[in-house]
Amino acid sequence: PNDNPCTIALAFEPIVGHLIRDHPALHVVPAAVSPESGWATMNLYNKDGRSSSLSKASYGAYWNKNSKLKVVPLISFKNILDSLRNYKIDLILTDMQGHDFASVSSVGGYLAETGVKRLITEVYKDNISSYKGANNDLCKDWLPHMTSIGYVFEGLTEMVGDEKTLIEGYRNNKEIVETCKKSLLENTVEKTGLNEYNAFWRLKSEPTVGMGIDIYQYGTHSSKKPGYKFAKEDYTKCN
Repeated sequence: PNDNPCTIALAFEPIVGHLIRDHPALHVVPAAVSPESGWATMNLYNKDGRSSSLSKASYGAYWNKNSKLKVVPLISFKNILDSLRNYKIDLILTDMQGHDFASVSSVGGYLAETGVKRLITEVYKDNISSYKGANNDLCKDWLPHMTSIGYVFEGLTEMVGDEKTLIEGYRNNKEIVETCKKSLLENTVEKTGLNEYNAFWRLKSEPTVGMGIDIYQYGTHSSKKPGYKFAKEDYTKCN
């Protein structure tokens, strides 16, 4: 929980880790998360490489011009979960430029076995993909998989702009089942473009807390994002 100074956040960032501000409760790992550990070539996109991906962009746009290549280390998602078996994982947030589903689905039901309570995952919608070969569609990939391993869909929001208002048709599990039935029938042909969202998932055995997605609102304190602030001595008390 973010009201506890001893809560630790791990960020896996192979490209822009040096741009993340230091914080006593944040630890940055300079590697990409993938189904398998190893090495890979990453395509550098957008300002400072902020939209970099293990796949090439599926269409031309301002954010993917003048791309470069960089070799980066990979850590498998399962290795990460294995290393955290003795810790409680309240939340996992993924923003992997098309490779979110590949990594999360690679561990199957192990995700629920390790007790990961909640996830916020970057997803695509309406069979529109931003990166070539990326299977990351909410209705086609995410919903059937997450349901099968014991997670409940709790909502969908924009990734940029209004990140708190749930999108109509995707406000809860009942709505998305009906919406996806229609979407899968209407969007049989894969298209290219920018159509990215945040999907919210809760482990079925975890009780619902409050209304909507308030429980997912983690984050450090800033002028634009009020939250919990702690003194340096608060952090020194943590083991």
